[in-house]
Amino acid sequence: MNLKENLNKYNMIDFLENINIPSYIVDTKRIIRFWNKAAEKLIGYSQEEVVGYSCSNNVLKHIDRNGIIVCNTDLCPLVRSIRSGKFFRVPFAVYSLTKRGERIPVNVYAFPLKNKFGEIIGAVEMFEDATNIDAELKKAFDIQNFLLPKENEFVKFIYYPSNVIGGDFIYYNHPWIMLIDVSGHGLGAALLSTSIKIMIDAILENNVNIEIDDFPLILEEKSKNICNENYFTTIIGKIEDNKIKIISCGHPDPIVFNGNKANIVKVSRTFPIGMGLIDSKITPTILDLSKNTVLFYSDGITEMKISQEKMLTAKGLAKLFEKTQNLREIYKSAMELNKDDYQKDDISLVIIKNLS
Repeated sequence: MNLKENLNKYNMIDFLENINIPSYIVDTKRIIRFWNKAAEKLIGYSQEEVVGYSCSNNVLKHIDRNGIIVCNTDLCPLVRSIRSGKFFRVPFAVYSLTKRGERIPVNVYAFPLKNKFGEIIGAVEMFEDATNIDAELKKAFDIQNFLLPKENEFVKFIYYPSNVIGGDFIYYNHPWIMLIDVSGHGLGAALLSTSIKIMIDAILENNVNIEIDDFPLILEEKSKNICNENYFTTIIGKIEDNKIKIISCGHPDPIVFNGNKANIVKVSRTFPIGMGLIDSKITPTILDLSKNTVLFYSDGITEMKISQEKMLTAKGLAKLFEKTQNLREIYKSAMELNKDDYQKDDISLVIIKNLS
């Protein structure tokens, strides 16, 4: 029994046609086989304009919040639903292109369709306009982005929060470079990360000649007033000539690429900030930037599930970093491996490039 016969047998078409939720059905080759009136109303295309065409090349042209194309990659929730036989959702993170040429934010839900033998014969996607909530979150996102540092030829980064705003924060004010990961997610974590940025600015402004050895102690003392029951991990770098001094405060060790091989480098470390456990100076690890490119990252990417049993891990990230030093490509490759139904944690990547 083919897809159309199964849909008719179980009255799926009648059901989708009579609900006020934009929906469409594709076969296993992602050819659109049904497009309901609610989808026509929101997107603007009629059934005649879309049925029989590939969803990846014709209609929605989904991109994510960071401009990465979704439809013709394995990031597409329909593809992932068909391949895995599972439900996938992408909340507040996908932008669809209407017939009028407008981008609108949508929540996306994808379900596999199976025949009586349990074989996957297609998938259904439901989506809904998320304009109102997206507008409010975008204001907060714009504020966070405004506080991010400026890139230059030596320092590049990406910041992809899991829910529009998040608790990761990248700090760069030469010679200082830090990646901060606040416990928790969403608005509370975002507010705390913003407070930490202001705190670090004040510390460096009032202590021009501060050494990296003292920095964790000072952060621990100053954070008592803002962390309360929260804490944050951070990897701290101070660039001096062609070298970088590094201390980790509970943060993942950096990955270093020497032009041929990428390796995880264990650096000097102490406890996360805000737990009240740092009580002495820390001697930093020193890396040569004239020969190496250094990657700082938050654990949102290394703890991504790539199978039922396994996470990507730092070793997996090192392999991706070895193939390309383009951060967007690293992120895209990791997301294509991701087995969760969406990005569950904030992801930040920072590259400190070869300075020679």
